[in-house]
Amino acid sequence: MLSDIVKPGDKVEVTLADSSENIEKNEKIKTYFSKIYDIMEEDKLKIAMPVDGTKLFVLEFEQKYELCIFTSYGMFKCGVKLVERYKEENLFVAVVELYTALQKFQRRRYYRLQCNIELQYRILTEKETHLLLNEKIPAEYHYSLISKGQIQGITLDISGGGIRFISEVENAKGSHMLIEFNVPIGNEMKYFSVVAVQVDSKKLPNREHTYEHRVQFENITKKEREDLIKFIFEEERRFRKNEKG
Repeated sequence: MLSDIVKPGDKVEVTLADSSENIEKNEKIKTYFSKIYDIMEEDKLKIAMPVDGTKLFVLEFEQKYELCIFTSYGMFKCGVKLVERYKEENLFVAVVELYTALQKFQRRRYYRLQCNIELQYRILTEKETHLLLNEKIPAEYHYSLISKGQIQGITLDISGGGIRFISEVENAKGSHMLIEFNVPIGNEMKYFSVVAVQVDSKKLPNREHTYEHRVQFENITKKEREDLIKFIFEEERRFRKNEKG
């Protein structure tokens, strides 16, 4: 039953129903973020109206959507349609009805944690990219590259697959970069130095010399990815605990 799996407070990603098939094609998919407020019936959920960053995304009655719900039992997906929307105690909410069964699934995309972490990066030459992706390069080489052309940035969100961040420099789509950052895991800071490829870049409106970048990790190790996902879920648990007071 729905209420046996999904609980109030569970995080949700919302996409257009007809865009899910593009995941395997590595095409850009617009994702909006929400959370479960209540299980109204065994086929109806009350969710927060989704957002993209700080911008509200209002669900439409004629459109079908796909939900990815992050539960304590793993990730589940289902197709939904909007049946009601209204404002409740200064919050915009949506009541959605499932038109497909709830299904557990695995996917290549990773849950994105909204957070602000300082990072440094350097745009790589083709030769440097080849060396870092194809050869066993000592850590000292990473340090020397960053020190030659360090650009400061700050993350908007982070996942096991990549980062969305802002900086004062415009990066060309398809360019490779070496990114360095630290995150707290357990009782220590974990250092990451990863090659990433620029997937998207755009100038932010009304913010002079500020660009938003979306990059995908290219050579992150299995251990590094596991550590990063561990950090994300530790932060998510901390946020939930703070929300409950």
